[in-house]
Amino acid sequence: MPARRPSSVDHTVRRLSWFNFFGDFRLYGPVMVLYFAQVTGSYTAAASLLAAKMLSSAAFEVPTGVLSDRLGRRGTMTAGAAVMVAAHAGYAGATGYGLLLTAVVLEGLATSLWSGNNEALLYEALLGAGREDEFPRHSGRVNSMFQIALALAAAVGGVLAGVWSLHAVVVLSVVPQVLCLLVALGVREPRVRGPLESNAWAHLGSALRGLRRSPVLRRMTLVSALRYSGESAAQLSPVFVAGLWPLWALGLWRTFGHVVAFAGFRVSGWVVGRVGAARTLFFGELFDAVVNLVALLKPTVVSPLLLGSPAYGVSTTAQQTLLQHEFTDRERATMGSLASLLGSVLYALVALGAGLLADRWGIVVALLAIQAVVLIALPLVHRQARGSCVRMTDAR
Repeated sequence: MPARRPSSVDHTVRRLSWFNFFGDFRLYGPVMVLYFAQVTGSYTAAASLLAAKMLSSAAFEVPTGVLSDRLGRRGTMTAGAAVMVAAHAGYAGATGYGLLLTAVVLEGLATSLWSGNNEALLYEALLGAGREDEFPRHSGRVNSMFQIALALAAAVGGVLAGVWSLHAVVVLSVVPQVLCLLVALGVREPRVRGPLESNAWAHLGSALRGLRRSPVLRRMTLVSALRYSGESAAQLSPVFVAGLWPLWALGLWRTFGHVVAFAGFRVSGWVVGRVGAARTLFFGELFDAVVNLVALLKPTVVSPLLLGSPAYGVSTTAQQTLLQHEFTDRERATMGSLASLLGSVLYALVALGAGLLADRWGIVVALLAIQAVVLIALPLVHRQARGSCVRMTDAR
């Protein structure tokens, strides 16, 4: 009896899983700033390159979302992978600031091509098969590969940089991006989008009108942006951890955080299926807020293990589930890109403000300020969770 041919959904999930793994398996991750400083001869120049990458990603967000909705998910995903290969080749071959700047702008473009597009690809593959209720499980499985890649890369990259050189680690990091491109070429295009608007401006206007008409979508877009702004704490957290742990243990701390996130993503489908997406997000955010306050207000040697977002995996899957249910089929990626753009703006503002607070009043005050911004999302999520409970009661 011939073997059963895997379904289109199973094929897409496997491809996206490996795509995410190779895309984030960047051995230079723990030493990127050091490499930039080595090439440019300045930490200020290195920091400006990181800022340029964030700004370029934000600038390209909406145009690439419109591109995805109009030209297709597979083509947009493949284009992003090709641009990412070019960016990493630029990193490896850079001899000065100019080529590094070009490379970080290319990486920002590639990131924006994937933002909104890849989650839309997964949801539409499930929708086309009538299996959209399985999105939390498959989204958790696919996104967990980001975290295991980051954990392995952080552990291996630091060792290789010490044994060989910073440049050798950057050169090796080109290989996973080439594999990422090969995986993207094998992805199948879902076919569930509705008729398109006459032009790109009309398409963007339609997405904005959809956002304006839906109070749930507006609320969840703001929640998504607030949560993303909280990730700016990752830039400052090592300063707090270094005051409690030896310097050599910072890599282990990063790896531990990625492993916890990986576990959260793997169980997120099960949790969302039993608790509901809105309540999962609410309790996940509440849990993270409590443990972060404990870690910051009473620092001990255990505090680094609590700091961050232990519930990140389950909360992110729940958030994506709520957003994808509200996005329209023909503007799905554009709406996702609008949410990412708002998140990038808030991220930049919060990071800048936290840096100023850290210089004036110390790292703990800065991290507490970031937590205060993220806490604004909690009543919004609670309102969504209450609304979900009311709808479930009415349905019974």
